[in-house]
Amino acid sequence: MKRLACVGLALALCAAAHAEVVRPAPNFGVEGVRKGSSLRSFHGQSVVLLITRRARDKEFRAELDRLRKLYPQFSTEKVIFVAAIQEGPDEAPSDIPVVMASNPAQVAADYGVSGRFGIAVIGVDGNLDLITSRVIAAERVRDAVFNNFESQTASRKPLGP
Repeated sequence: MKRLACVGLALALCAAAHAEVVRPAPNFGVEGVRKGSSLRSFHGQSVVLLITRRARDKEFRAELDRLRKLYPQFSTEKVIFVAAIQEGPDEAPSDIPVVMASNPAQVAADYGVSGRFGIAVIGVDGNLDLITSRVIAAERVRDAVFNNFESQTASRKPLGP
């Protein structure tokens, strides 16, 4: 009976390790990369999505400033930064390379951002790992990028004796 329970537990753990994405991020188009680019084309890379009404909004600028300080860490992981700017010129005032989302109003609606600002982190597996309407510390964004499900699974010790 114990052996059957152990086998059942091992199968359950294996199924959990290969589970489907729990919170799939809504797909959106991206301008200026290559024709037909979208969030799905970045599968295997983390994406930080910044949603704002205007490029000059203080929350958007504050978040970009915080992220800029840790950008070298993000660049080693090949993190893609995408901005969805709903009004005004589509230009992110930052040293960080940022690509623009096409149809930013739809992106904001799909991600449930109705205020002036939102930030989302989409993991390498397409899971929506973090979403908030507050300006947050760049370290929290970094933790969401680096501590995704795949990296945690890869760092686990194998089961067994």
